[in-house]
Amino acid sequence: MRPTEFAPTVLLSLALLTWSVPATAQDPVQVLVFDLELLDTSREVLDPDHAGRLERVTALLRDGLKDGEGYEVIGIRDSTVAAEVPAALHLCNGCELDLGRRAGADIVVTGFIHKISTLILNMQIIMRRTGDGEVIAVGNADIRGDNERSWRRGVEWLLRHRLLAAPPSDR
Repeated sequence: MRPTEFAPTVLLSLALLTWSVPATAQDPVQVLVFDLELLDTSREVLDPDHAGRLERVTALLRDGLKDGEGYEVIGIRDSTVAAEVPAALHLCNGCELDLGRRAGADIVVTGFIHKISTLILNMQIIMRRTGDGEVIAVGNADIRGDNERSWRRGVEWLLRHRLLAAPPSDR
């Protein structure tokens, strides 16, 4: 084969190869994770470690979602709308969806820990689509013990069994 005959064959082969290669993975789903909140109705003495513990379990939630295939996760504090988040997100009547849209997120994640007593706590984490507000995953866990270990185990369980149970394409 002469060099002039070789060039069109190579070009055609490259064109077919390029055309037949499947597209790369889809763009990751943008997830905005709000800080978890504490609702304390126990009437017990306030625990000074609660603020730090909330930060740590929120980080655990963010990191756990990052490990979920297909998610690009950003914490609310690192977002463009951080200064607009109300002090009590659970009382804002759905403002997290608007904040999520303005931050460019496909999904928002909110949650709280309700302390009923030192022994009895409930954790709830909700994932919603920003487009239509549809709840795509919700997890509730009763945890026993107002301590770091219980809170961490609650978040880990919810991640494993409720929030990451379905593939991102189904979310």
